[in-house]
This record gives sequence, structure tokens and C-alpha cells, in this order.
Amino acid sequence: MYPWWVKVVRKLEASFITCLIVAIVLATSTLYFHDLSVLQENWGKSLKRQIDSLQSNKNSLVAQNEDLEDQYTTLTIQFTDLTANYTALKSQYTDLFQNYTSLKGQYDEVTTNYISLEKYQNLQTNYTNLEAQYGSVQSNYTILQADHATLQAQYNYLQSLYDNLQAEYNDYVMTYQRLRDEINHRWDEQNLELFITPEDSSVDSLVLSITGGWSNTSDWNEYWDDSKAMYDWVVSNIEYRYDGLYPMLPFDPSGSVDYWSEMFQFPNETIDLEKGDCEDMAILLCSMIRNYNDMQYWAECIGITSYKSSHLGVQIPVADDNLVIFDPAGGYYSSDFWGDIVFNDISTEINNWLDHWKPTMGNDVYVDLVFCDQIHETFTSTTDYIAWMYSR
Repeated sequence: MYPWWVKVVRKLEASFITCLIVAIVLATSTLYFHDLSVLQENWGKSLKRQIDSLQSNKNSLVAQNEDLEDQYTTLTIQFTDLTANYTALKSQYTDLFQNYTSLKGQYDEVTTNYISLEKYQNLQTNYTNLEAQYGSVQSNYTILQADHATLQAQYNYLQSLYDNLQAEYNDYVMTYQRLRDEINHRWDEQNLELFITPEDSSVDSLVLSITGGWSNTSDWNEYWDDSKAMYDWVVSNIEYRYDGLYPMLPFDPSGSVDYWSEMFQFPNETIDLEKGDCEDMAILLCSMIRNYNDMQYWAECIGITSYKSSHLGVQIPVADDNLVIFDPAGGYYSSDFWGDIVFNDISTEINNWLDHWKPTMGNDVYVDLVFCDQIHETFTSTTDYIAWMYSR
């Protein structure tokens, strides 16, 4: 509980605060109403000035409206006059357009008639000229008709001469082609198969004279003895001779003749001449062996080449991937120390033969060719050749 005097003090404080708030409110209200009176007076003056300005603008707009009504009345009268003039001009235009259309049709008709008349006059002139030319042509035709029989007879005679000359020319061309083929195939390595001739009578007689024939076809010792005998005969009886210049005829007779220092002989020619180079000896021996075995077993020419030169020998494939080589021009054949024929595997024997030629032909020598009367194969390396041999 507070003392009594504290309560009295607190009541006095509350009354004082209340009186203070009332005084502040009265003062504020007095100032507000004073300012409001001043504001209303100023707003009334401003509003009067705006009303006076609007009244002046209204009077000006009324005057302008009266002027515009006068102008509208004038323009309406002018529009009515222009409409009447337009209607009159449109009627006149319609009449004029109809007259133009009528005149245009008449003009087109007159133009068409004029052109037709002009063409007729030109045709008449042309007809007259053609009639005169026809008379001249008719006269010339009569003259030419009289000469036709003579010209036809001359033509027939010339045609007969031409046909005879054409036949002679065709015979000449065929004769030249046969001669060219006969001459050129001696150096054409595309037709090497033609040079292996086991059925030639000269080859047959020579094989019989050397071996007497293969008397017992199951005796392989006889076969290899007789093959060695044929090899020895070629080595002993065919003199090695380098080829000379050989002509190569052109495709057309008007061309020039070339000369090659390499050519192939047929076996019968090598037998008759008793001379030839390595390929001539190899071709002869291959033909003899093929004749001996009645073309039942392989005997093939094998070619080797290097940067320096080329060479040809004979190979005989043997069972179990073995190989025998006869090289009459090189004095080489597959043999042992005592000179007996031996069968080495393909890779071993071909490398033995290449080693035989490396001192002469160079270390780059490789197998590039195998052919006989039934095959013709070319190779880019000895490895290529060996793979082909093992795959046969």
C-alpha cells in the first residue's frame, strides 16, 4: 500500500496531463481553421480565373464554328456541282468508249483484209517466178535424164572396181595381220604358252632318239634318268648364242619397224639351228619332258629376274612339296655331291638355285614367272612364288 500523500500526488499529475492535452488540442484546432479559411479564399480566386478563361475559349470556339458552317455550306454547293459534272463526263466517256470499240473492230478487220491481200500479191509473184523456174528445171531434167544412163553405167563400173579394190585391201590387211602376229609373238611375253610344243614331230623324234620313250610308266627311276639324259643332251648339243636384233612390226603398215634384242625360238627351230640362249634351251627341254611323260605330269619354265638381267630354267614339281630344277644354260640341276638328282622342298631348292645365280645376277634376283603349254603365272617376289607353289 502506498502512503496517502503519494496517491494525492499521482492524481494531481494525471489532472495536469489532461489539462495539458486539452490545451494542445485547442491550440492546434485554432491554427487549422485559420489556415482553412485562407485556403478557401485562394481557391475561390483561382476558380474564378479558370471560369473566365473557359468563357473566353467558348466564345472563340462559337465564332470558329460559325465560320466552319459557312465553309461547309459553300463546299456542299461545290460538291453538288462537281457531282453533276462527273455524271455528265462519265456519260460522255461511255459514249466515246463505245465509239472507240466500234472503230477498233473496223480497224482490225481492215488490217486483216490488207494483210491477206498483201500475202496474195506475194504468192502471185512467187507463183509466177516458180512457173518460170519450173520451165527451166524441166528443160534441165530432160537433159540430165538423157545423161543418167551413161552416168549409171560409169557408176556401176567404178563400183565394181571399188569392190575389187576393197576385197584386195581386206586380203592385204588380213595377210599383214597374220605376218605381224607371226613376227611379233616371238617377243610378246603374253603368249609364252605357244612356245611349249610337246606334240611337235621334231621334239617327239628327238625324245625317242635320246630315251627310247618311257617304257615303264611306274618306274620313276627311269623317268628321272631319262630327264637327266634329255638335260645332258641340251647342254651338250645346243650352243649358247645371244639373240640379235629382231624386228617388231607396227600395228598399222604405215608405222615404223622397231627392233628388239630379245626373241623366243620354237623348239623345232632350236633343234634345227643347234643354237639358242637360256630361254630357247629351257623351252626346248620343257617341251621334251612334257612329250616324254605324254603331258601327264608337270614340267614348266621358270623365270628369274634382277636389275641386271633375266634368266629361264625348267622346274618339275614333285610329290610332298618337293622341287627339281634343270637349268641347261646355267649348268645347274638339283643334285647331290655325286651328281645324283635330289628332291629338296620347294623353299630350299628355289633358294639354292637363286644362290647359284646371285654372283652373276645380283642379290636382288627373284622368281617372276612360271609357264608351260597350259599355265602362265607371274610373281612380284620369290615369297609370292613360294606361296603359290605350296598352294597348288
